[in-house]
Amino acid sequence: MPAPESSSASTAYYQALELALFRGGFLARTAHELRSPLNKVISLHQMILEGLCDDREEEIEFLTEAHGAALKLLEHLDFLIHLSKLEGDRLHPHSQAVPLAPLFEKVQSLTHLQAANRNLRLVLETPADDVQVWADPAWLSTVLATLIEVAIETCDRGTIRIALAPEQPADYCDIWVEDERTGGTWQEPRPLPDPEDFDLERSLPASLRLELVRLLLIRMGGAFSLLTTPAASESGPTRILCRLPIQESGEG
Repeated sequence: MPAPESSSASTAYYQALELALFRGGFLARTAHELRSPLNKVISLHQMILEGLCDDREEEIEFLTEAHGAALKLLEHLDFLIHLSKLEGDRLHPHSQAVPLAPLFEKVQSLTHLQAANRNLRLVLETPADDVQVWADPAWLSTVLATLIEVAIETCDRGTIRIALAPEQPADYCDIWVEDERTGGTWQEPRPLPDPEDFDLERSLPASLRLELVRLLLIRMGGAFSLLTTPAASESGPTRILCRLPIQESGEG
C-alpha cells in the first residue's frame, strides 16, 4: 500500500526540481534586467530632486523615462509573482500561440553577456514574423536560455547558434541549437535521481538540466533529441533538436 504514496512523493519531487530550474534560471539570467530599470528610476528621480533639470520640459522628459523604466521593472516582478504560484499540481504550461521572432530576441538579451564573457559568438537567426509555435512562452524562453547556458559552460571557442531547421515537419516547428563543443564535453540527459541521492544545495549539473529541459518540452507537446555530436577526438558541431507543435492539439 505504500507504493501510491511513494509514487506521489517522487512526482512532487521531480516537479519541485522543474520549478527550481524555472525559478533559478530566470533569476540568475535576469538579475541585471531587474537592476537596470530600478537604477534608471533612481538616477532620474535623483536628478529631478537635486534640481539638475534645465527646465520643466526636461523634468517631464525624465519623469516619462522613469515611468517607462518602472513599468519594465513591474513586468519582471509580475513574472516573479507568477513563478511563485507555480507549485505542485499547478505546474502546467500556459500554452498559447507564441511568435518566435520576439522570443528569440528576448533569449538573446538574457544570454549574450554570458557568451561575450567567455569570448563566444552567440547567433540567434530570427525567424520570419509569421512563424509561431504552440507553447508556454516563459517555459520556451527558459528551455532555449538553459541550452545556451549549458553550451557556454562547456564551449571554449566558436559560435553558439539557434535557428529553425531548413526543413520543417508538418504540424511541428523544429529549432536547432548548435555549438562547437567537442564530443568529450557533451553530456547526455540522464534520469533524475531519487530525492535521497540529490543535493538540492548544489547547482544542477548539465546532464540533469538537459533532462529537465527535455521534460519541459514534452509537457508542451514537443520533443528533445540530439541530432549530431562529434567524437571525443574530433571537432565539429553539436546539434540539438527542440520540436514544438505549431497549433493546439485537437484533442478534447
